[in-house]
Amino acid sequence: MAHMIFLLLSLVFLYLANTSHSLEKFQSFLHPVNKDKATNIYSIPLSIGSSVSQEFVLDLNGVGPLLQNCATAAKSSSFHPIRCGSTRCTYANPNFSCPNNTTTKTKTPCRSSDNARLFRDTVPLLYSYNGVYIMDSEKSSSLTLTCTDGAPVKGTIGLANTHLSIPSQLISMYQLAPKMALCLPSNEKSKLYPGGLWIGKGEYYYLPYLKDVSTIFASTPLIGNAKSGEHFINVKSIQIGGKTVPILHGATKICTMAPYTVLQTSIYKSLLTAFSGNVKMAKAPAVKPFGACFSSNGGRGAPVIDLLLSGGAKWRIYGSNSLVKVNKNVVCLGFLDGGVNPKNPILIGGYQMEDNLVEFDLKASKFSFSSSLLLHNTSCSVERLSPF
Repeated sequence: MAHMIFLLLSLVFLYLANTSHSLEKFQSFLHPVNKDKATNIYSIPLSIGSSVSQEFVLDLNGVGPLLQNCATAAKSSSFHPIRCGSTRCTYANPNFSCPNNTTTKTKTPCRSSDNARLFRDTVPLLYSYNGVYIMDSEKSSSLTLTCTDGAPVKGTIGLANTHLSIPSQLISMYQLAPKMALCLPSNEKSKLYPGGLWIGKGEYYYLPYLKDVSTIFASTPLIGNAKSGEHFINVKSIQIGGKTVPILHGATKICTMAPYTVLQTSIYKSLLTAFSGNVKMAKAPAVKPFGACFSSNGGRGAPVIDLLLSGGAKWRIYGSNSLVKVNKNVVCLGFLDGGVNPKNPILIGGYQMEDNLVEFDLKASKFSFSSSLLLHNTSCSVERLSPF
C-alpha cells in the first residue's frame, strides 16, 4: 500500500514538473551514496573513463578532486596525463615548478599541491531537472583528476572547497548554483535505496514528504579554512534535557571519514553524564568503542541532544542518530572519546548526519541542515524514478 501511495505521489510530481526539460538547463547532479556496513564509511559508485564501475570513498574534507591509484587510472582508454607547462597545469597548480629543459618539460607530469599526478578523464554522474526524479542516463564530464602510485585501489573523492574539487569543477563547467548537499544513508534504510550527493541548485524532494526539504532548513555560517577548504562550524553549546553541557570552544569539523562524532575528553564525559542522567532506558554493559550502553527498546526514551550553533540555529540529534544498535537487545551512545588534546574539540561524524540533508553553500559560506528526515516520514534513502 505504501509503495502504491509513493508511486501515485511521484506521478503527481512528474505531472506538475515542467516536462519540456529537454530544452531546459538541468539544475543539479544527484548521484547515489552508499554505506559500507563493515567499515561504516560512505562511498559513491563511479566508472571513470572506460574503467568498470567502482566505489570511491567520500571524503568531505579531501583536497584531491578524485584520487586513484595511477596504475588503475592509466588503464582507461580516455586517460590523458596533464603535462608540465600546459595551461591546465598552470590552472591546477600555479606554483608547480617545471624543468627548464624543453624536452624534459613536455614529458614531466604536472602535480597537484599535495604532489599527486594530474590527469584528465571523463566522470559520469546522474542528474536531475527538478529534485524529484533522476534521468535514466548519466552526464559525462571531462575533469581534472589526481593519482598516486601508492594510493589504494579503492579511490577517494574529495569534497573540500577548493577550485579543483569535483563540485567546483562541475559548478564552473555547467554554471550551476555554487552548492553541494549530502544525504547519508543509514544501515537500515540503505538496504532499499542509496543516499545522495547533490551538486548545484537544490530543490530537494524526499517523498512521501511533499515539500522541498530546503524549506525546513536551519542555517549557520561555515568557518572553513580558506587554504585547506575543510568544512567547519561553530558549536556554541550543547544541551540535553534543557541542561547545558560544558564544552571547549573551537572550530567544529564536519567529517564523513569518522563513523561517529568524536569529542574532547572533558566534553565527552560531560555529555555521557548528562545523557545517562536523562535517558529512560536501563543501563547495559559498555560495548567497545562506546562508553555508555542501554537495554534497547527501539530508541524510545533517548533524550534529544541539541547543538546550539552560531546565528541561533539548533541542530537536533534524536535517538535514531545518537544511539547505535550493537545487538538485538543493546544500543550505545554513538559518541567517542577523542582524548585530551584533539585537533578539534568536536568532530561531527557520519552517523550523526545520517537521514539528515546537509547543504554547503560554497559561495555564501553557509551550512544548512534539515535535522532528522525521519520526523517527516521520509529518509535519505528514497526511490528516484526516471521521468520516462
